[in-house]
Amino acid sequence: GTTMEDIFHADISPPLWSSKPLDQDPEVIIQAHLAFLRAGVRVIETASYQAAFSTFAAAGYSASDAERLMRRSVQLAATARTRFAAETQAQAAPGASACIALSLGAFGATLPLPHELDGHYPPPFGPQAFRADGPNLTAFAPDARAAADASVAALADFHLARLRVFAGDADAWGAVDALAFETVPLVREVTALRRAMTALRAELGARAWKPWWISTVWPAGALPEEVAPGGPRMGPREVVAALFGQAAGEAYERPDAFAVNCSALDYIPAIVGEAEQAVRDLGLDGEKPWLLLKPNGGQEFDVRTRTWSQSRGKDAWATELTAVVKKARAGGVWGGVLAGGCCKTVPDDMRALSAGIQT
Repeated sequence: GTTMEDIFHADISPPLWSSKPLDQDPEVIIQAHLAFLRAGVRVIETASYQAAFSTFAAAGYSASDAERLMRRSVQLAATARTRFAAETQAQAAPGASACIALSLGAFGATLPLPHELDGHYPPPFGPQAFRADGPNLTAFAPDARAAADASVAALADFHLARLRVFAGDADAWGAVDALAFETVPLVREVTALRRAMTALRAELGARAWKPWWISTVWPAGALPEEVAPGGPRMGPREVVAALFGQAAGEAYERPDAFAVNCSALDYIPAIVGEAEQAVRDLGLDGEKPWLLLKPNGGQEFDVRTRTWSQSRGKDAWATELTAVVKKARAGGVWGGVLAGGCCKTVPDDMRALSAGIQT
């Protein structure tokens, strides 16, 4: 989205944000995909992050139009992949190996501000709607167990309804190589996503299953969800347990990776280190989840002022992230490492990162 806005000067205003060009300027989405593919990226994500029935309704679209445009996000990514493969066919570059990840944002990404960076969800999705005068809470009180359970159910229903749009279309589902749930601020939303994916697997039957991950967000280095109302924030250990452990006693589907996105690179090494230890402690019967890192570019986002500020030089971002990737690979905890960029990363950043992690 920020690439389409900053480089291609596309209109990504709310409520659809980066999904707005799906209807009004689809070619700009293809060109953004191509810019990253030409820079060495081998996993591109669909322009569907904020796409949901509620965001399309707020923009004046019908439910049927919302379904059509959500599926178009996959079609556009597939078109970009096909064009890139044709471009590189005579150059021995692995263009045909490019993969498409279906990008699905947290419930908070569909709220007006949006609130995936602070986790302030209105009932039944959370304890209270955001209030400018505060206080704002992300956790339910210990005696509000029924409300907390209802929030998990509501979040699971939200995500499952959107998943069915893509899984219900053979062409869209066939073109997608992986599912990327992104910028998730709450451990209970992690549980809800596992619940939704378990329901989806039962509905798919013999149709192909896809690798999938849940990417959490760490503004200022901390997960937005509190351990208890007004208390300290949850950390990587709680996230790892929610991702790969037993979910409230239920045998829910496990994601394939521990992932972080839309967070400043400064905090990534510490988060990865704590997550590695948590994975070791959990055991996972010898299974090794992947690690997926998509930090923001060389700018940091202030959640309070909602402004960007420069945090590092042009070349430092790729160099520092490359070092994190190489250390993670050497640690023996992860089955593999995927690295890329989130907000304010541009094709040149990806070109430098691609060169770094392949050396």
